[in-house]
Amino acid sequence: MPATTLIEEQALLTLIQDGDPKALEHICLNFFGQLSYYAFKLVNDAAAAKDIASDILAKTVEQPKRFDTFLHLKNHLFFATRHASFRWLGQLSLNELQLMGDDYDWQSDVEQARARVIAAVNEQINLLPKGCAEVFTMIYFEGRDTAEVAKMLRINTKTVLNQQQTAVKLLRAALLKQGLMALFVLFWGEL
Repeated sequence: MPATTLIEEQALLTLIQDGDPKALEHICLNFFGQLSYYAFKLVNDAAAAKDIASDILAKTVEQPKRFDTFLHLKNHLFFATRHASFRWLGQLSLNELQLMGDDYDWQSDVEQARARVIAAVNEQINLLPKGCAEVFTMIYFEGRDTAEVAKMLRINTKTVLNQQQTAVKLLRAALLKQGLMALFVLFWGEL
């Protein structure tokens, strides 16, 4: 990697950490296209994908965070985009998903399977104990880290980890019981 690129990346990380308004312009130039495309592949809606990418980039600058490396920043952005896309899809009710199936020419069974998994996950999250659901949503859908969640909820980080672990365990069990765990992992990665 050329030294100038490394210096530019380090400067960008410093701008983000300092909450500098110029940081948004720089991360948009570096990531907007990639994040929009990634979100589009998940939500299959171009306008929503651009909104999701814009929101993630804006939040990254509005709520400054320290990124150790450029790869750390990139991983954070893609992780947050994945969960924001998942959250956007999860806002659709089962009836809306079924109506989409009637009006929409499904490209493949993959989209139907994805919709089924989203509906099941959304349903299971609503069945989780309140604290577990809140912690799970903040970590997996909003892309927040454990310390940030603990601070926001004014609870111990150990409590956050316990609630996260409980939520994951219950959600995994429900998805396994419904035969949807493999599809979840295929679409969104390990839970």
